[in-house]
Amino acid sequence: MGLLLAVVIACLLSACDGPPVLPLRVGLNPWIGYDPLVLARERHLFAPAELGVVELETSGESIRQLRNGLIDAAGLTLPEAMEMAAAGADIRVVAVLSQSRGADAVLASAGLTTPGQLRGARIAMEDSALAAIMLQRLLEAGALRRDDIRVVVMPATEHEAALTHGSVDAVITFEPVISRLASAGFNIVLDSADMKGEVIDVLVVRADVLASRPLQVAALLQAFEQGRRALLADPPAAARELAPGADLNADEYVRALSRIRLFSRDQSDRMLQALPDSPALALSRISSDLRSGGRIMAEPDWRRLFAVPAPGAQP
Repeated sequence: MGLLLAVVIACLLSACDGPPVLPLRVGLNPWIGYDPLVLARERHLFAPAELGVVELETSGESIRQLRNGLIDAAGLTLPEAMEMAAAGADIRVVAVLSQSRGADAVLASAGLTTPGQLRGARIAMEDSALAAIMLQRLLEAGALRRDDIRVVVMPATEHEAALTHGSVDAVITFEPVISRLASAGFNIVLDSADMKGEVIDVLVVRADVLASRPLQVAALLQAFEQGRRALLADPPAAARELAPGADLNADEYVRALSRIRLFSRDQSDRMLQALPDSPALALSRISSDLRSGGRIMAEPDWRRLFAVPAPGAQP
């Protein structure tokens, strides 16, 4: 009986008369907004033969692997997805995952508490579309020019050490780094709480994968939704599982989680159906900022970039 079951499973996974169906590879960098999928994996809410989580150090690595076909999907910020599409990558945004409500921020060393005080400061940041927008908001808030500060490009995994050791004066970073630095006494100078519709995370899939493997993409969306529900149903219990991976304790993790809003599939679908004028997504402002910063040359084709679900497609 066991042998027969194994044969049936192998047949299903290989579609019996075709090549084996590989797991859909999803790239995630360390960010609590992607933790619903991590929790779904830890609680075995999806089959490893169907989905595989590829943990990467930075969103830049997710972009590189997605562009090169090494992964099939990735969690990215909306500005990063827009930048990829504008550069010619054939990708589709299939879901809006979360909104940062203070989970992206500028933190500075002692004595630096306002944006204007960062004149002459060394500021560490990733070379990413979102970090560039955060920098623009910082300059606006402090009435600073670009040449009033010195940008030091480094991955987010190095931000904590750089600020702690004094090699930079401030960092543009995100959770869980924010919580660790704030606990160590560093000052939050500016955060994403008032950047409505700009600091948004999305789920991106390569267009060829969406066309050829729609059932696996549907399974990925369902896994995110199951993980989101489990996370919000009992945040303290989920925090005990997820906090060690973020180098936080459970209480710190719950506080960090309060700085983001996780969208349900229904909310995501309604935002995508309202495009390109969805009030929850500041597409025009993000596009304008990316163009003025020289990161994109023209506005992306919104109807091509976003995979808009049919009305009533989700319960």
